Amino acid sequence: MSTETYDVAVIGGGAAGLSAALVLGRARRHVAVIDAGTPRNAPAAHMQGFLSRDGMPPAELLEVARAEVRAYGVELIEDRVVEVDGGLRLASGRTVTARRLLLATGAVDVLPDVVGARERWGRDFLHCPYCHGWEVRDRPIGVLGTAPGSADHALLLRQWSDDVVYFTHTADTTPDERSALARHDIRVVDGTVSRFVVAGD
Repeated sequence: MSTETYDVAVIGGGAAGLSAALVLGRARRHVAVIDAGTPRNAPAAHMQGFLSRDGMPPAELLEVARAEVRAYGVELIEDRVVEVDGGLRLASGRTVTARRLLLATGAVDVLPDVVGARERWGRDFLHCPYCHGWEVRDRPIGVLGTAPGSADHALLLRQWSDDVVYFTHTADTTPDERSALARHDIRVVDGTVSRFVVAGD
């Protein structure tokens, strides 16, 4: 089992982790980026709102970023950290030690237990109006209530479409929220959604 020591080990090779590695590499630090290769935005065909890369496929951004950090001597390790205990033990059995650890693991999306949600995730079952609102502007939009604040999400989406429907699903919806939805012509459908039905993709 080999052990290597770095100035900094970055866990997570998405935009944040690679940006940090770029700066650290330019600062002549010995850096390793450990990434399991499961980016959050992998299902999306394009990413939006990223200056100078608007509309670029996420995988293409990562490819360009990896080439940039490699130019500064940053090592990219395709692996998963399974334990941190005096060093980083990787799934492959390799051990990495570093003077500093930078976590850039990003967010994890917890999808609702609705048949078809995982298959449509990042395609037409979306989570971020600032990422995808422009692409669905002026089209019918349904909002699935899963947590407090879901009704606010429906209200926010109203700026992209005049046709917004709020499905209460598992979210408690207060009388004040229902009143606000009504004022903005957002129809409310009560009940639990059991599955997504897609016709003709």
